Amino acid sequence: TLFSIFCLIVIWFSFYFFRNPDRLLSEIDQLDIISPSDGKVIDIAYNLDNPEYAQKISIFLSPLDVHVNWIPIDGEIEKVEYKSGTFAFAFTPKSSELNERNDIVIKDSKSRKVLVRQIAGTIARKIVCWIKNKEQVKLGQKYGMIKFGSRVEIFLPKDVEIKVKLADRVIGGKTIIGKWLC
Repeated sequence: TLFSIFCLIVIWFSFYFFRNPDRLLSEIDQLDIISPSDGKVIDIAYNLDNPEYAQKISIFLSPLDVHVNWIPIDGEIEKVEYKSGTFAFAFTPKSSELNERNDIVIKDSKSRKVLVRQIAGTIARKIVCWIKNKEQVKLGQKYGMIKFGSRVEIFLPKDVEIKVKLADRVIGGKTIIGKWLC
């Protein structure tokens, strides 16, 4: 029946959407910063007045992307901070500040920091984060997901060379998006 076909499609989509692939890192060194999510680079912004987070890469996750998130560098979780908010379209620039979001700050062994922001969108209503403050994390480790997608941003210091460009497709846990200059 038509209803049975509809139910099978919904079940298939749910399994597809919530897939959680293992990704093996290869040819990555300690100067590399990897993408925290799958998706399309929709913005690269610079704020050289803020040396701690002078660069931002925004990645939009479509419903077809994997929605698990990966740790971009080895280090210790310095902060996990959840903020409630609206559920506007995730591809708009204002979603970074207005939407529900979760920030994590990772500090490496050389005291260099990156901030990764999970942002919920119109359909996404649930951010999941599996890590805690002071936890030791490894590059490529899974740390959470945004149920039904949205946007992930990574804020980098000025001493990182960005290796992606606008409209690039990135693979979480695999694509090198930046490299430490020192």
